[in-house]
Amino acid sequence: MTNDQVTRRSTLKLIASAAATGMMTTAWKGSAWAQENLKGSGQVVVFDGGGAFGAALHGAYFEPFEKATGIKVVPAANMPPGAVRASILAGAPAFDVMDFSGGQIDALIEDGLVEKIDYSLFPPKDLQAYSPIKPNDYMLPSLFFCLALAYDKEAFGAKPPQTWADMWDVQKFPGKRSLHNAGDDVLAGCVFEIAMLADGADPKNVYPIDFDRAFKSLDKLKPNILRFWSAGAEPGQMLSDGSVTIASAWNGRISALKEKNVPVDLSWNQAILQWDCWAVLKGTKNKGNAMKFLAFVAQKEAQAKFSELIEYGPTNSEAFKLIAPDRAARLPGNPTSVQTQVVQNYKWWDEKDAGGKTNVQKATELWQKWVTK
Repeated sequence: MTNDQVTRRSTLKLIASAAATGMMTTAWKGSAWAQENLKGSGQVVVFDGGGAFGAALHGAYFEPFEKATGIKVVPAANMPPGAVRASILAGAPAFDVMDFSGGQIDALIEDGLVEKIDYSLFPPKDLQAYSPIKPNDYMLPSLFFCLALAYDKEAFGAKPPQTWADMWDVQKFPGKRSLHNAGDDVLAGCVFEIAMLADGADPKNVYPIDFDRAFKSLDKLKPNILRFWSAGAEPGQMLSDGSVTIASAWNGRISALKEKNVPVDLSWNQAILQWDCWAVLKGTKNKGNAMKFLAFVAQKEAQAKFSELIEYGPTNSEAFKLIAPDRAARLPGNPTSVQTQVVQNYKWWDEKDAGGKTNVQKATELWQKWVTK
């Protein structure tokens, strides 16, 4: 996953708070269904993201699934995508169930490296509620996160910037800026989507991205960019120390700073909605249990619990109804803010030209030339 959210300590604090307020009882209706429909034996090896992410996975999915079904969840540490692919090709997949970014999954499907999902095990109402990203034969959306416009509250008072065009307006909103270094990962920092939106593109029609238009837009902001960030903590740090007044940033990073009373905030308007997904690796020896695990995590109750423990949005839209309203409002993909957001189009980025070059590859090459001018 691209977006690491809050610290383990703050996640444990959230878990304790949720338990104290009774919020965490929402998962048990789903567990009762699992006891009746997913009972089994043996084990399932599942990706464990570690830190705050891993703690949320354990609290919302691993432990309740194991208790309800009798199937032991064996957490497995993350591995580089190349190593995961190599393990599948060697006939010894490192995981039964893996969390992939939306930008990775199409290539795995195309190469036949993931199993077809058995949706007959799933509650139909939960599958129908997935929005705005729907499951397909080989992947189940797992979570939402956002790349949003973040700003220094003290710099702008009662009239802060709200759109990417505001970020480009250095007269109305003075100060230095920071965007992600697209040379590290074109998809992660959404620089090209942002540049299109800043130039007035309709959020519903950002794709296909016009690279000439995007770079002309970036040309206008370039003199005001302090630096292009690489690590997720950098935008918040630059906003905190006053070196920039506006930056692109992942929502979880800004939320973590706000919890510490750092005077920063973000705008959900035109935020880029990014997503991860679950998939079952080809050749797994625990295929049946893997399918049962996916059926469990598809439930609204389980996803609501997950989103109570970490600020990733649930992909089952019905889960938002089980989450406290003030919490739901802070989650990516919530029913209100999603109306103004752009869902990152990974399929377009993976498209190839006649020469076999993907849009990601083309954008990376163009960026390297532009950023060194």
